[in-house]
Amino acid sequence: MQKINLKDIYTTCFVIIGTIIGAGFASGQEIYTFFNKYGVKGLIGIFISIVLIAYIIYKTFKIILKNDINNYQEFIENVMPERLLTNKMIGLTINNIINIFLLISFNIMVAGFATYFMQELNISKWYGAILIAILAFITLSNNSNGVIKINTFLVPTIILLIAFLGINKIEYTEIINQNSKNSIYWILSSILYASYNSITLIPILISIKNKIKTKSESLLLTIIVTIIMLILSIIIFLLMNTFISEIYKVEIPIVYIANTMGKGFKYMYGIVILMAIFTTAICAGYGFLNNVTKTKRSYLFCAAFICLVSILIGQMGFSNLINLLYPIFGYLGILQLIFIIIH
Repeated sequence: MQKINLKDIYTTCFVIIGTIIGAGFASGQEIYTFFNKYGVKGLIGIFISIVLIAYIIYKTFKIILKNDINNYQEFIENVMPERLLTNKMIGLTINNIINIFLLISFNIMVAGFATYFMQELNISKWYGAILIAILAFITLSNNSNGVIKINTFLVPTIILLIAFLGINKIEYTEIINQNSKNSIYWILSSILYASYNSITLIPILISIKNKIKTKSESLLLTIIVTIIMLILSIIIFLLMNTFISEIYKVEIPIVYIANTMGKGFKYMYGIVILMAIFTTAICAGYGFLNNVTKTKRSYLFCAAFICLVSILIGQMGFSNLINLLYPIFGYLGILQLIFIIIH
């Protein structure tokens, strides 16, 4: 029996969590949008979403290890039903949709980084966009090792600060249902959350396949990620519920809550938001580059190009990212989710 490499489990765990914990999650906006408005049903929805994400992680590793998959196109071709494989346009269309989503996510994260600099620090968006573009190019130039290194340090910090905020600010009040209609949309919302997260998650899982060599390692990794994500999601859900009447229409609700602990903690959590934006940008950028480039030279050229272009796009805001873009791609990602389930 092959020995489990705990070091690789540790580093890979934080890469996966870093992919899921993006700016939307760390800001509280994702949990608020997808779960809090459904009250107790939203809390149940968190369990459904995290279980689905866990299934996606384990099943994806199982598929890529068994078939030695090296890129996203190969993955799609492998999970698609055999009767659809003859229609190459379907696989190509899905692949292009994923690439567009990854590229848009990268650029919007740069815009979010720049916007935060202006709103919280009164620094020009240009400086914020240039800074994250340079840092992104340096990290992306290290290939997947850059993603691993940055997440190994940043993700534990994010986890600790979210936990600290939860311990100090959660009040066990009645869980409020903001959705007056008795509908089943909470189930759809749970599926969409898992679905769009799988879009950025699967390319990253493919890129780090060399770190996970056995089914035992993939199972252990999945269990650890599931437990951590479940705890963090519940903490943020309860934080949102505690301040539900005050954070209505607040763009970054967790920063608002952090401000109740003093400006020092507010700025500390602001750093967490910037780190979350950065990790999201890196994961999206690497997923895109890994899908569209074949050689080291083309990879570096494309990385430089998207980083330069993102500086211009960084002058725009990203307030509608969670409410508009993610649900749309969530619907598109459902097809991918179905392919994985029936594979």
